[in-house]
Order: sequence, then structure tokens, then C-alpha cells
Amino acid sequence: MVIRSSILVAAVVLALGLLSAGAGLAAELTRVKASQIRIVGNECIHPSSPAMGLAITAAAALLLLRIVVRLATGPGYACCRTHPNIPKLIRYCIILAWLLSFVAVGQFIAGAKLCSRRDLHLNEEGYYECYFLKPGMLSTAAFEALVSLCLTLFYYLVIVSTQNIPKKQSASEVEAPSVANDPQIPPVPPSMQ
Repeated sequence: MVIRSSILVAAVVLALGLLSAGAGLAAELTRVKASQIRIVGNECIHPSSPAMGLAITAAAALLLLRIVVRLATGPGYACCRTHPNIPKLIRYCIILAWLLSFVAVGQFIAGAKLCSRRDLHLNEEGYYECYFLKPGMLSTAAFEALVSLCLTLFYYLVIVSTQNIPKKQSASEVEAPSVANDPQIPPVPPSMQ
């Protein structure tokens, strides 16, 4: 039962991570290029593009991934609070995964905002220009989301595997064998005592 739910959580995390990375790459490919923007009056005219919606979808999927992992691992496994029995490498993995996730979400949101910007600004040469999303911002966020996904899955699978190991009995729980009640050892004759 525990293994089945762990596989289900890992599958959901994998699906959300791949959705985030895929939507980020699709947003990068469909963003408005500088050559597609026209200036009409005091406004920039952009062609229709799904990049903003894809960037928001990528950010939402990555945030949901963080929430699912947080709920699945329990209260002792937050970003900077981990179980004391977990190796330091695993702690560093989850901290790096959290940082990469939040940087990627910030880049996705900034990219979505820049996709919808339509105002003009005056450049250094005195010409009017339109703001547009520079190439590489959303693809970088997608790569960060993918790395965060890998680190998170590694972390989650290690946590689940350590929770499924049966606990060893402590020394106080183990009974000492009694020589007097053991039928395999013959009793000591009274002459030897």
C-alpha cells in the first residue's frame, strides 16, 4: 500500500515537472520576436501568441509540484528542515531543488509579463522601441524546472525508501536468553556447582 501510493506520488510529480518544462519550452518557441512587432501611433502591436498562457501554466505546474512533494513527505521534510537521519547530500539536493523551482517560477512569471507588454520606450539613439521578451529566458526557466524535477524525484525516492525500511529493535527491546529455560542445554549437575 505504501509502495503503491509512493509510485502514484512519483508519477504525479514527474507529470507536473514534465508539464512545466514542456510548457516553458513551448512558450519560448511561440514567443513574439522583435521582427513581428509593429509600432502604430503610441502603441506596439503584437501578433497573437500563446506564450503568456504557456509561461503561466509552467509556473503553476512547478508550484503544484512543490506542494505535492511537501504534502507527500510530511512535516519533517521542508526546504531547510529535514529528518536528522537523511544524508547531507540529500539535504543539499532538496535545498537546490527549492531554489531552482522558485527562480524558474520567477522567470516564468516575468516572461509572461513581458509577453503582454505593449508600451514604447525611447532608446539611446532617440528611436522608439517596443519591449519584447529576449530569447532564452523561458528556455532557461524550463531547464531549471527540469533540473529541479530530477533533484526532487531523487530526494522523494530516497525519503520513501528510508521510511519503508523496517526498524531494528533496540537493545532494551531484545530479551536476553535464559539458560535455565533452554531445553537444549542440559542442567548443571549439583556436584559441579
